[in-house]
Amino acid sequence: MVEKLIRLASSILKYWDISVSQIELIQGGQMALVWKIMTDRGPLCLKRIHRPEKKALFSIYAQDYLAKKGSRVPGIIPNKRGHLYTRQGPFLFVVYNWIVGRPFDLTVSEDLAWIMRGLAQYHVDSEGYIPPESIPVFSKLGQWPNHYIKRCQQMESWKKIAAELPDDPFSQLYLSEIDHHIAFGRQTLNKLLDSGYTEWVTESLENPRLCHQDYGTGNTLLSDQETWIIDLDTTTFDLPIRDLRKTIIPLMGDQGEWNDDLFSRMIDSYEKVTKLTEAQKKIMFTDMLFPYELYETANEKFGRKNDLPADELEKALTYEERKGKEIVKRMN
Repeated sequence: MVEKLIRLASSILKYWDISVSQIELIQGGQMALVWKIMTDRGPLCLKRIHRPEKKALFSIYAQDYLAKKGSRVPGIIPNKRGHLYTRQGPFLFVVYNWIVGRPFDLTVSEDLAWIMRGLAQYHVDSEGYIPPESIPVFSKLGQWPNHYIKRCQQMESWKKIAAELPDDPFSQLYLSEIDHHIAFGRQTLNKLLDSGYTEWVTESLENPRLCHQDYGTGNTLLSDQETWIIDLDTTTFDLPIRDLRKTIIPLMGDQGEWNDDLFSRMIDSYEKVTKLTEAQKKIMFTDMLFPYELYETANEKFGRKNDLPADELEKALTYEERKGKEIVKRMN
């Protein structure tokens, strides 16, 4: 399989005006394919993007915009025809500069500060991006209420699956606890609609910023005392606080408890680059109230059909309760 993928890379690279001396497969499997290419221009990265073409094109042109603006993302090497990508079958292939650096360790305070400042800089640098006229716009601005409704409906539907598993401790715990959290999720939707969310979305439609959606240690590197973002495949227009919630809340969940000091340090590091208004923080806190970690735990069991012990659900339930109390304190 590796040799087959090396041959695939070699055939694709003929569309670029580069002299290749070595090809190394870095990432294979069903997701995106990534190769490290040694060339006359130095090390480069060839990637097969595993995303629908419309979303892939939006992110490719966004990355090109950011790189040319001086943002810390790998520059894209155009092919022989001057295009940012080469299409083969249903896939798009892109060649990037290879970034040499080390991954972040979020248990280290300095690394945590770096990665949060890098996220803030990404949001700031993305302002002004307008995809070319022929490129579809990928945006989630204004879609949060629908996301809340869908997740609440899914948590409700999973009760039927759990009821069919009377001997499964996870399912029985789910049935005994989930109604409260579904109701809380619906209350959070009402809070969101009253929080100024709609007004911020309306303002952002005039001058949107990019939201990465998958920001973290897997797609960032520290290089030359700068935070580099090496994977923008999921980027979309949205409120920047979506990235804050998707970065902070799972990290807290991984620890199994709410760490107020860690939360403060992450927000403070972000705000060293760009400040959030009190109104924006209110919207962020409201979004963080939604039981995302509980939803993800239940989805792993009932959606993805993976076997989970009841204590995993217990941890998620405990975390949601503690998280809710701490966030309400900050809102008051």
